[in-house]
Amino acid sequence: MAEHEEKRHFVRMNIETQVTYTVKGEESVTHHGVSGDLSATGLYMITDYKPAENDIISIVMNPSGDRLPPFVAEGKVMRIKPDEDDVNKFHVSVELTQSS
Repeated sequence: MAEHEEKRHFVRMNIETQVTYTVKGEESVTHHGVSGDLSATGLYMITDYKPAENDIISIVMNPSGDRLPPFVAEGKVMRIKPDEDDVNKFHVSVELTQSS
């Protein structure tokens, strides 16, 4: 059995926290999700809204409540996969293009 070679250049952290986001051009509607993991270049989340591939979204995460400032980023939706158990949930992969 061949060993798995890690191809990622950044560590991926499992961070399960609330995510709010808006889609560029539709900023009046805020969507909600839960993060699954986060790296320097990407975010994976589960949400009840299905964005479109290539949508640009603005993201806000509060990983530690009031103890740390929120993580604010902008990203591009790369993949959307329907949840196998819940037709109202979507697995979304986002490439982060800007963060603060």
